[in-house]
Amino acid sequence: MYHSKKIGVFISHIFGTYQRGVCQGIIDKALEYGYTAEIFTSLDGENLGAYEIGEESILRIPNYESFDGFIFASDTYISAGLKRKILERLKTLSCPVVEIAVTDSHFPSVSLENSSMAGDLTAHFLTVHHVSRVCYLGCSEEASFSALRETYYRKTLEKYGKTPGEYDICHCGYDPCAVKEALAFFCQAGTPEAVVCYNDRLALLFTEAALAAGYHIPRDIALTGCDDTPEGHSISPMLTTVSFPVYELGAAAVGNLLAAIHGDRLPAVTILPAKPLFRNSCGCTLSENANSVFFLQEQTARIAVLESSILGSMSMSSALQHVSDLDDGMDLLERFVQKIERCREFYLCLYADWDSVPSHILALTDNEETPADRNTVLLKFGQKNGKRLPECSFRKKNLLPDYIYNGSDCAYIYLPLFFEEREFGYLVLAYEDNRIDFHFRLVQWQGNINRMLQDICEAKSTAMLVERLENIYMKDALTGLYNKHGYNRLEGKILDYAVSGSLPLTAFFIDMDGLRKINDAYGRDEGDFAVQVLGHALESTLGEGDLCARLSGDEFCLLTAGLSEKDAKLRVEAIESYLAHYQKLSSKEYRISCCCGFSRAVPAPGFTKEQLRELSARAEKNMREEKARRYSRT
Repeated sequence: MYHSKKIGVFISHIFGTYQRGVCQGIIDKALEYGYTAEIFTSLDGENLGAYEIGEESILRIPNYESFDGFIFASDTYISAGLKRKILERLKTLSCPVVEIAVTDSHFPSVSLENSSMAGDLTAHFLTVHHVSRVCYLGCSEEASFSALRETYYRKTLEKYGKTPGEYDICHCGYDPCAVKEALAFFCQAGTPEAVVCYNDRLALLFTEAALAAGYHIPRDIALTGCDDTPEGHSISPMLTTVSFPVYELGAAAVGNLLAAIHGDRLPAVTILPAKPLFRNSCGCTLSENANSVFFLQEQTARIAVLESSILGSMSMSSALQHVSDLDDGMDLLERFVQKIERCREFYLCLYADWDSVPSHILALTDNEETPADRNTVLLKFGQKNGKRLPECSFRKKNLLPDYIYNGSDCAYIYLPLFFEEREFGYLVLAYEDNRIDFHFRLVQWQGNINRMLQDICEAKSTAMLVERLENIYMKDALTGLYNKHGYNRLEGKILDYAVSGSLPLTAFFIDMDGLRKINDAYGRDEGDFAVQVLGHALESTLGEGDLCARLSGDEFCLLTAGLSEKDAKLRVEAIESYLAHYQKLSSKEYRISCCCGFSRAVPAPGFTKEQLRELSARAEKNMREEKARRYSRT
């Protein structure tokens, strides 16, 4: 069973090379010992404005009690706020937690130590290549890690009896102009013999600046990088750097977590050492230079993939931006899911309260909303092995329905769905053979889906507001019946229905008796109450398709299609019977009654609204005559 043994992972920016390598190590090592990994990932700290507020919804996804332990890759989080909240939540758990962190860890940690390699590379220049002046190029955009590597550089110089000169240490960002200025800074004390760069990225920028200035690498200036990027060993000369064993880092974290699960006491920090990779840029000739043709082909392919990603995201955004119906949105989504390379499973799960209407909208529209069960989740979209699954609801005991989990050995990746502070649910992905192939375009897709869900929610709220405005415009606030505006707008539908079916059209005019006397004797509140009673009497007699409206203080009208003369009289009797029955039960001191008149016609094609007005006028005339007869009898 899938759920027997599980490890949870919190990690940010899973599309990054480092993160994917760590996760792959975690997945493979966990499976080796009969565990499965569930990875919870977000995109925090990317200056996305109010959008990033909802990143905290990642904390709502896991069912924490179902996990045997967690791995927290805390160094991958840019947002200190989100990192702190995940940390606080993990501290409340009874299961063990292992942290992947270089500094500032709060749990037993596994750390990739490649900062000291800056010292080893410095020593390599001094002892192997007999360089007298070694400079350090640090990174101002990653200051804390850069400072750590600088410390090892300084200690190594001190070990060999050297002190950095005034122009031997410089810090800059990843801007090419800033790197050129760094080269010029070093050259104020003469051409530097060797430069230890904070990482490969800076080393490549420095190489470009040095070549542009007419220097030869490594004959004039030898240099090294760190972190072993693909670009570093795809250039000539190949870049001397430091290994970046991220896969082993993930595997080591799992090994420590399993030990803790079985009750072993873990050391505060487990160090996974890196190793220097001596190639050609430092002056060694240990590596054969790569053929630049292959690198160009690789870069061309990457550019093509990036262009395709941008166009695909634009196409998806365009397709989803006008969606107002969730089912339509899921049908469109299916087209795009089929394009995700190596994706074995894809699910979109929504919380029961995902489209809840804000309280201020409910208040404005006089609506109430039944509180949703937060433990119920809707699998709105599912695709497994190329086949779409039926939607279903399930309890949030598990993050997917049991029938999907049963017999599965997939490592699932979970991404939160949200817009600002609104939490929609989450996306779930699994890849073929559990080989992570998560690309940045899926982050764009996640944003497109979030925007679509937000648009649907806004459309729901807007529809409620529009309905409320229509009610205000078309309905009488006191009785809930239509007002004169509503009557004039809707009477044409009944007329069309009567004409198409050759049905008789009957117009009623109803006038309440003695409203002014009730107002004068008992107050306007009682007068309003009496009007409401008459409104209820009329409403109780309405059939399907009938139109009833309050025209003024004590006047009402009713329009129907299909009534015979006898039916029309019965309708009047029903209204009067309702009021008579009410009067028997009422304790009010005043009597509520009305006078009705009606007029009938069978409208032929071409029957106009002006003729309809004449029909209503005859009904009113008949009502006045009936009222006069009543007065003459009293």
